[in-house]
Amino acid sequence: MKNFDSKYNDIPKTELHCHLEGAIRTQTIIDVAREFNLKLPAYEASELDKHVKVYDQLQSLEAVLKAFDIFQNSITSPAVFERMAWELFEDCAKQNIKLFEVRFSPDWAFHGHNVDWDASLEGLLRAQERAEREFGMVIGIIAITSRGMGAESCVKTVDWAIRHKQHIQAVDLADGELLYPMSNFVKPILKAKDAGLKVTIHTGEDTPASAVWNTIHTFQPDRIGHGIHSIEDMKVVELIKERGITLEVNPWSNYLTNSVKTIEEHPLKKLFDLGVKVTINSDDPEVLETNVNNEYRIAHEILGMSMDDIKTCNRFAYESSFIPPEKKKKVEKYFA
Repeated sequence: MKNFDSKYNDIPKTELHCHLEGAIRTQTIIDVAREFNLKLPAYEASELDKHVKVYDQLQSLEAVLKAFDIFQNSITSPAVFERMAWELFEDCAKQNIKLFEVRFSPDWAFHGHNVDWDASLEGLLRAQERAEREFGMVIGIIAITSRGMGAESCVKTVDWAIRHKQHIQAVDLADGELLYPMSNFVKPILKAKDAGLKVTIHTGEDTPASAVWNTIHTFQPDRIGHGIHSIEDMKVVELIKERGITLEVNPWSNYLTNSVKTIEEHPLKKLFDLGVKVTINSDDPEVLETNVNNEYRIAHEILGMSMDDIKTCNRFAYESSFIPPEKKKKVEKYFA
């Protein structure tokens, strides 16, 4: 449901919550498969789309996460990773995104083909520098530690992110929150904070408001990924506001993962009206066949947010972005 309606496309945008592994073009997957002799269920984009895109609501977040297997298997080398990053930045520029944070899980993304983490980061940085120069945008990088990879992977990822903190601004604890207790990840996440990295945590997506409450008290995050079920408890809403935490909200993703039963009942506007700093993002634009323009369409045409409300969300995103202030200033004029 990608959208390029000028009503939305012409707006200078931000995006804080986008997974690189869920933003790989179908044709790129096919090209890589042919180059590296990888097996695919189809080698024509229209046919492969049936296997790599989620068009309809699934039963759970876990069901959607399974759709990523083909994406993961296509990350075969640092050069391929650089291509994927560049193409994502191109797609962002086509939507007039001026401030963009990309996140990826190195252990999850690179372990299938034993891809070198440092060389892949170097490729990402080349794509970042080129996109910033050619498109007049600013780009930040977030390293994800995936709950499903375990505690040792979290330690490894955090230590790597700290080592490269001149390029990586934050860490994110992601993956299925229901299956993996947060206690396994407290020490490394707090180590990242102590080292000066920002922290965002996936919580309250398919979990209740109590999970958001516990996440805030356990990790003291700067931002929260999703957090939509905080609407179920005003104490949690007030805690989010009191702590000045910004929510990275992804409406269409939340519908497809069955985190909300219908798109019409998504709480984005309710949270905004309550004074929560919400931002509007695409999450996994290729897997979910969406983009930020489509998320704006949903916010405006289905959820009833005004265009001024959406502009305010962009300001929230600019203010809470992990990109260094001196770099952000290059695009401040769009979000003043």
